[in-house]
Amino acid sequence: MRRAGFKIYSIHLPPPYSARGAEPEAVKEGFCFVAFLLNVIWALANRLWVQAAILFGLMAVLSGIGALIGLNVLGQAILILAVMAWAGMEGNDWHRAVLNRRGWREAGVIAAESEDAALRRFGDLSALGPGPAVPSPAAPPPTPA
Repeated sequence: MRRAGFKIYSIHLPPPYSARGAEPEAVKEGFCFVAFLLNVIWALANRLWVQAAILFGLMAVLSGIGALIGLNVLGQAILILAVMAWAGMEGNDWHRAVLNRRGWREAGVIAAESEDAALRRFGDLSALGPGPAVPSPAAPPPTPA
């Protein structure tokens, strides 16, 4: 029997002024393999315009500098892989930061097998409400004088 590993997701709620029907978004913690492989395309797909421009420019500059100083193909590949690894390590954090700047509110952190499971679990927990109020401890009875 194979057990699925849990991942940690932060749940973000859309701002109150967003379009009707805007859904919460779950963003995984840790390395983003898609951002590593398809960094500029991933950034554009997630509407991370500045990061996409930075990644594209950085790769172009590193390739140009590598060719200018006579770096061989392996050396240039190592430089590009370094940028790709950086995008993979920081991609989800960039996504969270952009959501925050756009007015999205981080509502919680959920452990789940997938993004859909995290959103479903968050919905289930939200439906339960804040939970019962904890009664305050009773005041000690007055001591007779």
